[in-house]
Amino acid sequence: MNQKLLYLFLLIIVVFFWGVTFPIMKLSLVYISPGMLLAFRFLLSAAMMVPLIHKNKKLFERKNMIVGLIAGILLFIAYYFQTVGLKYTTASQSGLITGLYVVLLPLISFIYVRIKVKRVDIVSIIIGLIGLILMSSLDFAYRYALGDALTFLCAIFYALQTVYVYKHTKFLDSMVFTFYQLLVVGILSSLFIPFDPTFSGLVHPIVIFTIVFTALFASVFAVIINTKALVYVEPTAAGIIYIGEPVFAVISSIFILREIPSLFIVAGGSIIVIAMFIETLNKYYEGKNSYKVKK
Repeated sequence: MNQKLLYLFLLIIVVFFWGVTFPIMKLSLVYISPGMLLAFRFLLSAAMMVPLIHKNKKLFERKNMIVGLIAGILLFIAYYFQTVGLKYTTASQSGLITGLYVVLLPLISFIYVRIKVKRVDIVSIIIGLIGLILMSSLDFAYRYALGDALTFLCAIFYALQTVYVYKHTKFLDSMVFTFYQLLVVGILSSLFIPFDPTFSGLVHPIVIFTIVFTALFASVFAVIINTKALVYVEPTAAGIIYIGEPVFAVISSIFILREIPSLFIVAGGSIIVIAMFIETLNKYYEGKNSYKVKK
């Protein structure tokens, strides 16, 4: 197996791990607060990265620290909205709505870095929002409205964080920068623990498993694979693989939580995935054409 095929396969594994985090975090939120779950997950993730970066000369560079701090704040807001929202919606819907950040990226990019929004971007945004409305409003009435709204805010902040990273981190050390993001999310999450200090839930097996699994596989392993994979796999091609995250979230929720999606969720979720696919495929061909021109 050549390196490109190997890392394509490993990226699929990473996306699978990301999808599985939705139902297992949903289970853990029965026993532990969102702030506590995020604090232990991300502080453990940061600790796991210390052996990988402690000898890195760029660890204490001012730019890495400042940009990592700001990106970490945006990432914390996204994760906190997502995790709190997960308490009030299904794991399937959480995964699908979170995936809307891919569709929102062109709009956020235009507002923040003035990257022109193209017609296909507008089409994918409209399609994605139609899917969200179909999935969230017509089914369950207002039962999951709060969770869906918080998760949509999560998608907005994921898009903001992604654009911020795109703008500021081209010349930063990716591993050091990621370490600071994980550390900031962990520290900020811990500030919310006093509001719901249910420490007894920490000893529950599913909570321990979730913290270790998400820290090791969904954070540290994912960071390492993503960093190495982009050496062999075009970012636009990797983007198409990332579309699998909400799909894996739905599939794993069916098996782990026995969440049987209704017709509206299937229809709305499919429309969201189609919007993600259109947007990512467009960027893929843009990347291909750009490469041909440069070549």
